Amino acid sequence: MLVRIFVWLGIFIAISLVILWIVSGGIGKITERSGLFGTGTSTLGVFRLPWQPEFPTGPDLSSTIGRTSESTQNLEQELLSLQKEYEALEGAARSARDFGMPSPHRGTVVIEGSERVSETDSNAEYLRLVAAWDNTAPINITGWSLQSALTGVRAYVPRGAYDFRMGVVNEQRDILLNAGASVIVMSGSSPVGTSFRENMCTGYLNQLQTFSPRLSERCPSPYDAVPVTADTLNLYGDACVDFAHTLHACEAPLSNFPAGLSTACRAFLANTLSYNGCIDRYRYRANFAENTWRVFLDSPRELWRNTHDVIRLLDGEGRTVDAITY
Repeated sequence: MLVRIFVWLGIFIAISLVILWIVSGGIGKITERSGLFGTGTSTLGVFRLPWQPEFPTGPDLSSTIGRTSESTQNLEQELLSLQKEYEALEGAARSARDFGMPSPHRGTVVIEGSERVSETDSNAEYLRLVAAWDNTAPINITGWSLQSALTGVRAYVPRGAYDFRMGVVNEQRDILLNAGASVIVMSGSSPVGTSFRENMCTGYLNQLQTFSPRLSERCPSPYDAVPVTADTLNLYGDACVDFAHTLHACEAPLSNFPAGLSTACRAFLANTLSYNGCIDRYRYRANFAENTWRVFLDSPRELWRNTHDVIRLLDGEGRTVDAITY
């Protein structure tokens, strides 16, 4: 009797559990998790009976993967930045080696361009120097030098004539550059025997010698040099004045005098419309002197390489004022 009671009690409990399972979702939960009947959202769900504990699924690593990818990207960017910084430092070190030991005069005078260093003729090869506009005092460049960092060739800046005159021994003085002054430094010899500062009359020298580049031709007009005055007309005649006014600025009448001009007229024009005559007439004008120099290094051969070179401008102590690389 007691056995039958336990049997019926067991059957009752089993039926109660099945009913409870059905009421709590039963087969619907199984299909939802297993995806066997196409109603679930995952085909990898875990099948679990109501009385079974839920299995751990482990941590969600999706956010960690995202952060790892971002960290890799940041590391690549940092490496790229370090590479650029290294290249910049390497370039700066190379430039420092090419430049040499800086001079206290650095920035006061610069080498401006190297367009004519490829000339094979020393009388056509030149560099241009420019004094800074903000210099507060003249810069003495006599005794400075230009040197090739590749070949070691070095040439020194000489003295020059401030008021050059033809046919005389010109006083040689240190070359002082005012603010903004320009210097054409020729490798070869001077056609007139000295370095000199240009003035409003130097254009006349183009007729007598070859300069590369040509001297500026901003001479006073013949109308100003030979004015139409009673004294001029009485002394030299109308034809003399008219002929003078047909000439261009910086053009001296050398041998192209027309017939009929008096000897006095010819002598007057030769003395007036000439380089020395121009100096005698205008040397005390405020704008007589130009802020440009022609400096000649007196080398019989070219100084600078025709392809690539590093040329330094050195002060009197051999320290670098400026350098160019081409």
